[in-house]
Amino acid sequence: MRVTIEHREATAGVLGNHKDCYVDCTVHFSEEEQAVIKERDLYREGFVIRTSTPLPSQSSLWGTGLMRFAGPFMIVGGFIFGLAGGGSLAGLILFAGIGFVIYGWLRSRKEDKRFESSDQEITIKQLLNKPTFTVHAWNPAAAKGIEEEIREHLTALKAVIQNSAEIKAKQTFEL
Repeated sequence: MRVTIEHREATAGVLGNHKDCYVDCTVHFSEEEQAVIKERDLYREGFVIRTSTPLPSQSSLWGTGLMRFAGPFMIVGGFIFGLAGGGSLAGLILFAGIGFVIYGWLRSRKEDKRFESSDQEITIKQLLNKPTFTVHAWNPAAAKGIEEEIREHLTALKAVIQNSAEIKAKQTFEL
């Protein structure tokens, strides 16, 4: 198993004045490990770790709520304005309202999912299909702790694969 761990920082926020830290991990299994995984059907083995996304900011939550609130009014207003002969401006308002409703619903769904779960599950099957996963950290110190946690999980996963290579022979003993 070859593991590459990279720490990175990304700017966030409307003004770009906030920094988020991420730990990117890439896992490549050797041919022998892949053979054991296939032979013993270890695809569901894995671990649970922090999520890859930060919590939504207050401004993001307000923006989503505003879009979901204003969108239906824009749809109705565009439709009424169109009946009154508003022309292309009415169509623009109508379609902008539809866009606000759809985009606001999608963002709201994404935000709700993030609040529901602060963890992500990483399985061998996922790592074989897409060998890279990301974990969000609040600061560089937390990122170092997350790196240690990732190392522990991957060490345990490697042990599962190694211990699954051969089935133990029958043993008889007295207690």
